[in-house]
Amino acid sequence: MKPFISLVVKPTLECNISCRHCYHPPEERVPGLMDDATLERVVRLASEEYETVWFIWHGGEPLLAPLSFFKRAVELQDRYFGKDSHRCGNTVQTNGVTIDRRFMDFCRDRRINVGVSYEGELNDELRQMSRDTAAAIDMMSRRGYMFSVSCTMCRTTAASMPDLYGYFSGRGINASFSPVVPIGCAASNGTTPDPDEYARASIETFDRWVTDSGSDVALLPHYLYLLNALGDPQPSDCQHTSCLTRWLSVHPGGDLYPCGKGRPPEFRLCNISEVGRLSDAFRTEGFARLLEGTVARREKCAECPIYAYCNGGCSMDAYHEGGLENNGGDSCRIYRQVFSHVQRTVGSILEDRPDLSGYNRYVRDAVVGKLVNPMITGQ
Repeated sequence: MKPFISLVVKPTLECNISCRHCYHPPEERVPGLMDDATLERVVRLASEEYETVWFIWHGGEPLLAPLSFFKRAVELQDRYFGKDSHRCGNTVQTNGVTIDRRFMDFCRDRRINVGVSYEGELNDELRQMSRDTAAAIDMMSRRGYMFSVSCTMCRTTAASMPDLYGYFSGRGINASFSPVVPIGCAASNGTTPDPDEYARASIETFDRWVTDSGSDVALLPHYLYLLNALGDPQPSDCQHTSCLTRWLSVHPGGDLYPCGKGRPPEFRLCNISEVGRLSDAFRTEGFARLLEGTVARREKCAECPIYAYCNGGCSMDAYHEGGLENNGGDSCRIYRQVFSHVQRTVGSILEDRPDLSGYNRYVRDAVVGKLVNPMITGQ
């Protein structure tokens, strides 16, 4: 069996709001729910071929599917993977508008991660119904549910990233930050941030987090960058890893794509009803086109000093920013600046051996682990 795959499963492409940066333009956000046969086939094929599977329930807005859909999904996981086998896990990524206690109780009982797309006081810049999401965040915080927020920073909000980190850190909420990329709705509406401004704000946020000794939250993707700089590769950072053959996206009707970021027709792989194994999707013309362009881009990146850490970046980002075969787009520029700064910071800490009591606990633990046992991180 193959070791691992991440499956971005989209129960529906319909949504109850209309985010300005949505991967799917309005004509794609149509009603329709994945049927039971498709859902079961996804779970069964994954269980038959992979030791471990991470299911990421996305959309559209996945919570437009009823709670019974997710109960059915975990029932199928229990059947095919084995109950309490720890062979699979789940994350639901939602706009939070319809979250309620019943759903969160279910997620808590079944150990399902919940990620809420939300930018705090800046939420109106990209999304609607901010009050509903804020109310859900408040409810989850008060009742002690486990969740995190995903903040997508746009042209008008990128510079506010450090303040937004402070907003969530002060509330004990784990947060991740990413830029709007020119996919779907964002391709032509000017919401993509200036890459240099985004990088500056991202670096400032990292510096604030590193010395935020009173904070008990992880900052992503910066924490993963920190671990990478210490020599511990983190494949969960999907934008900067060799993700091909390790990710698939399943749309409501069963169509398979290599990534959850939209659905360019040339990269449609096949329909899940047409294959006997999930990995058959990686033997299709659509995947061959993606692989050929990705290899051509990576050959251009090979001399870059941080290529070993980013593997040429995200192919979908490159495709939408300047062409699949071309490097040097906005995502590349941002990563080079931010990761290089993280590397320098890590190098200074390891060389100077400062008093770590003034550092964030995640930084302390990672650095101490490196110093105590360097072989853990391969150096």
